[in-house]
Amino acid sequence: MKILTYLFLLISFFILPNNITKAEVGTLNIGLLKYGSVNWEMDIIKHNELDKKNNITINKKFYSTKNAAAIALQGKAVDIIVTDWIWVSRQKALNRSYLFYPHSMSVGGIIVRHDSEITDIQNLENKKLGIAGSSIDKSWLLFRAYGIKKLSKDPKQFLKPTYAAPPLLNELVKKNEIDAVLNYWHYNARLISKGYRELISVDDILKNLGIKTKIPAYGWVFSEKFAKNKKELINNFLKASMEAKKIMLSSDNEWERIFSLTKAEDRTALIHLRDAYRNGIPLVFGNEEIEETKKVYKILAEYGGRDLVGKNNEISEGIFWLPN
Repeated sequence: MKILTYLFLLISFFILPNNITKAEVGTLNIGLLKYGSVNWEMDIIKHNELDKKNNITINKKFYSTKNAAAIALQGKAVDIIVTDWIWVSRQKALNRSYLFYPHSMSVGGIIVRHDSEITDIQNLENKKLGIAGSSIDKSWLLFRAYGIKKLSKDPKQFLKPTYAAPPLLNELVKKNEIDAVLNYWHYNARLISKGYRELISVDDILKNLGIKTKIPAYGWVFSEKFAKNKKELINNFLKASMEAKKIMLSSDNEWERIFSLTKAEDRTALIHLRDAYRNGIPLVFGNEEIEETKKVYKILAEYGGRDLVGKNNEISEGIFWLPN
């Protein structure tokens, strides 16, 4: 009997702590696009066991479009997605409360061929400018505001906008079917690695428009109710996310490990993707950045109108999450 008691205690010693640990782990359902740089970070988290370190379990669900991921969040099929603060503000105006925490401050810019005669935005007159997405693309709207400030005329009046999907735009500029391209940061990085040059970045456009800090482009978005009920889970995940970013900021070897995941054509492209990604890591985000984001919203509301922001000319209050 003593032997059986001893065996029971011994088994309990090894098994029970594991059961307790599993009970303490929170599961977060993350909606991800099948492509994109967010998956790089997810890989870093898994490979370096940052999920285990922060006592969370990540369940990934993949979607083909940003809208599909947003619908999944609204339908509670997932707990968190990556999208922009414009979407969050619009939802809040409709009494749907979501919160935003920065994931990336990486932005694009206008790219031209290395031998292009275009050296200033004035040279874009009567030129074809490829624009990612549509006429309410945020980078395009900011460029319009910048053009009016610098040249006293709206770029949409003096150049020829060509709207298309980001991958197609890169192909069009390579075939000389457009003269310049205003694309997202990772598509631009791939072009620059092939010898193309940046005419102006969205970062510089923002500075010229009086924006004093870097602002987030995209962020982690989750419902306010979920955040209240699962505050520790959200904060632990955001901590793991930032730990992954810091690894990506400091470790070149980790970038070599995810080479194939980035779909970089060669090592030069990988380096440009790496450096552009690092430039957008949100190491600081607080009240000052929030105030500058509000200023950018007003610019976007002026040029994008209801099609972009809905009825609100000012950003909805209380949409930014500051972990504590």
